[in-house]
Amino acid sequence: PLRFTNISAEKATLWWSPPENDVTHLTEGYEYEFRVMAENGAGVGPPSGTSRLFKCREPTSSPSAPTLVKVIDSTKTSITLEWTKPVFDGGMQIIGYIIEMCKASLEEWHRVNTQTCIQTRYTVTDLEPGEEYKFRVCAVNGAGKGETSEIPNAVQALDRLTSPEIDIDADFKQTHIVKNGGTVTLHIPFRGKPAPLATWTKADGELGVMVDINTTETFSTLTIENCTRYDAGKYTLVIAENQYGQGEPYEMSEPIIATEEPAPPKRLDVIDTTATTASLVWMKPEHDGGSRITGYIVETRKKGSDRWVVGGQTKSLKMVLEGLVENTEYEFRVKAQNDTGVSYPRDALTSVIVKEPRIEPTADLSGINKQLIPCKTGSSFAIDIPISGRPAPKVTWKLEEMKLKETDRVSIKTSQERTTLTVKDSKRGCMSYMCFKKLMVRHRVELYSEVTKTYSTKYTKKTVLENEQVLGIS
Repeated sequence: PLRFTNISAEKATLWWSPPENDVTHLTEGYEYEFRVMAENGAGVGPPSGTSRLFKCREPTSSPSAPTLVKVIDSTKTSITLEWTKPVFDGGMQIIGYIIEMCKASLEEWHRVNTQTCIQTRYTVTDLEPGEEYKFRVCAVNGAGKGETSEIPNAVQALDRLTSPEIDIDADFKQTHIVKNGGTVTLHIPFRGKPAPLATWTKADGELGVMVDINTTETFSTLTIENCTRYDAGKYTLVIAENQYGQGEPYEMSEPIIATEEPAPPKRLDVIDTTATTASLVWMKPEHDGGSRITGYIVETRKKGSDRWVVGGQTKSLKMVLEGLVENTEYEFRVKAQNDTGVSYPRDALTSVIVKEPRIEPTADLSGINKQLIPCKTGSSFAIDIPISGRPAPKVTWKLEEMKLKETDRVSIKTSQERTTLTVKDSKRGCMSYMCFKKLMVRHRVELYSEVTKTYSTKYTKKTVLENEQVLGIS
């Protein structure tokens, strides 16, 4: 109920109790209208007029003051302020800031920005050169203006002279890789008062004709269109001195890499074949296209065919192709590859028939002289002879026209390149010397008949050692 106290001719004090019931179960963010109806024993009376709209939300207030209001730059006619957001936004979103200023000598505050500033930085312009000013900032939300925060000291409108300085952050890309015909842009921000001059240079050469440079008071941009490998290299931004000092040049620690497909490998040769393989070698390309060679692709095709088949890939300058068909004529080619693409192929000079070469067996007897080889009783000796031939020749050692056999004391080791006879534990006895008269090399030869169209095999022997090797037992 409503009560009146302290009633006089000019005033009265009103007292009332809170309502017995609150309106509950409303939805936050919705707007509601209200009306009231009286009730007694006879029934419910007519409703009152409708109230204005009320939005259901938590209680709100104006925000707290911004923090750390400071001056970050100035000229003769302007001062730039920066601040941080209020700690408390009043329960509503901050919609902007109001900046106020006054001359330090007058203390007459007035608003600077006609429209609310939505950023946390603002530049006040049209100031009197040399005059001292004070500034304060307040935040605004839906509930209204908040408390102000003032800079600690008055600031004078004057030019701040600073030496030139490159302003590179940790995200700056040091290495730029661009494909042939592409575009690369280098953007270098800097600062300095007055604005410094900026020029670009290229290590080991001059800037290309396709280079475009755009420089302002705060950055310089170098753009290269239609890049070729000749545009690759290190570029340096030189900041010239201003009235306050001289800037340090900024050189990219890694170069611009303008890439294209590499040149073809130089000279492809087939150096050997077997019944099913071909051994190829080649030389590096004249240039790598501005990007390192990552490997080589070897291709092959049968003579008369128009279909090239990849035989394999390698990072070296040689390769053995396997799985070829014997007595078939093949053509070979190789391509170089880098990160940009694959070069044009380099073909072998001629096609090659894949087959086992027929090379007559030979032995190098230059190390065998007709002389006595002294050998003490119980010691060992060895005779080593280099051999060659394709297919690999078979070797027979004889002693006095008798074929030597391997025993615990006699060892014969033969490979594709050499044959070695080793005798251990030499003994004195009825054989006062050993005479090795002949070294027989056996070679298989295949003959092709044009009549029967078949191959026949026979063996031939070649005497490659006719001198005597005498072993003296002492």
